[in-house]
This record gives sequence, C-alpha cells and structure tokens, in this order.
Amino acid sequence: MVRRVRCRVASVISHGEHVFTVDLAPENPVPAFKPGQFLHLALDEYDPSRHWPESRVFSIASSPRDTSRIRILYSVIGPYTRRMEQELRPGSAVWIKLPYGEFIIDGLQDVVLVAGGTGISAFTAYLEALKPDQSRRVSLVYGARRADLMIYRPLVADLMARVPNFSAVLFAEQASPGFATGAVPAPGCPEHRSGRISVTGFWPLLEEPLLRVYYLSGPPQMAAALSAELLGQGVPSASIRTDAWE
Repeated sequence: MVRRVRCRVASVISHGEHVFTVDLAPENPVPAFKPGQFLHLALDEYDPSRHWPESRVFSIASSPRDTSRIRILYSVIGPYTRRMEQELRPGSAVWIKLPYGEFIIDGLQDVVLVAGGTGISAFTAYLEALKPDQSRRVSLVYGARRADLMIYRPLVADLMARVPNFSAVLFAEQASPGFATGAVPAPGCPEHRSGRISVTGFWPLLEEPLLRVYYLSGPPQMAAALSAELLGQGVPSASIRTDAWE
C-alpha cells in the first residue's frame, strides 16, 4: 500500500559533475518495498487536505531490510533537480510517497543488468543482497561519463571477489586515471570498455546471451537504443525490460 511519509535529509554527498547521493530519514514507518521499486520525492510541504505537490520519481537505492534510511541518487538535468541541488541540505524536510513500480528482478533466471549513470540505483538493493551461493548468473553492465562517477564501483569489486556467478563490464565515456580500457582484466576484476554502453561491447562477454533476461535502467535514449540492439541480436522482446527515466 502506498504511503506518504515526511522525511528529514540525513546526508547529501556530492560526487562531482552535479551527481548526488541523498539519504533520507523517515519521520514515520515506511511501507515494505522491493528492490527495483521507486518513490516520488516532493520538496514542498504536503497538506493532506490538498493535492500531492509537484514531485519527481527516483529509484530506491537502499535496502528494503533497513528502512531507517531511504537512499536516492540523482543527476542535475532539469529545473526540478536544479532546485534539489540548491535546497537539499542535512536537516531539511521533504516528502516521499512509495512504493511504486514493477521493475523487479526475477531471481529464477540468468540476468544482465544494464545501468547508465544514476540508473544503477534501480539495481543496488538487489546487488547488495547477492550471496556467494547465488545460483543464477548475474552480469552487470555499468556506464558513466567518467570512471570516478561510477559511484558503486566498490560494490562491483566486492561482488567480483565473493560471488562466483557475478560478472561485470564497466564503460567510461571519457578517459580516467586507473581505468585501462582494452586490457585483459586481472582475475576477479571487471572488464573495462571506453565509450558509451553498447550491446556489441558486452555481448561477447556473456555466456549464453540469448537465454538471459535484460534489465535496462537509465536515460530513455539509452534504453531505446540498447533495446533495438538487443532485438537485432535475436533477444525476444519479452526478455527486455526497461526502467527509462527522464
């Protein structure tokens, strides 16, 4: 059941290039949610006697197991997120309503998770819950403008080290120190690629790619282009699921 909850901003982390992580401390219990679901964030005060104020949608990046903090990631791309950049400070009040969405990963199938920029937030709760005995194959394709904007690279490294059925390939559009593209990766390290995420860039790295389910999270243009590429490779449309956002 959807619930409206007032929150205080617990912390704001700037990652550079106008990319932020925000942790919210709910003032009342939040409803149960699943990895991959999203919330509406309103900056203005909510009056129950009136309509819900202007808001924007963000994937819930935090784990459903700990609802004392609700985490979102965002990039400044328009007037509303510019306002967020200006107004969100520790202690400030916001409202959220949640949960929404059906972008929920099927744990019974081999999957490929494709994340562009802050689109990774749709997958983080799922990835953080992976255990070493994970039986299905999980491959992450994660891209950003620069390697230092891949906020969850430490999580990727941790999963590579402890989950045998996890693999990853990272795409950086711009050259970055310590991010060698085209080199043979060391054991237990993700593949590195230059440029934007492309199916041709990660397809050869997948085992049995036509038997996977593909989850795409990121800008609409990215999702549309990758969906078309996957269809061209013979992936059935039912095996392509998108969480495109503005």
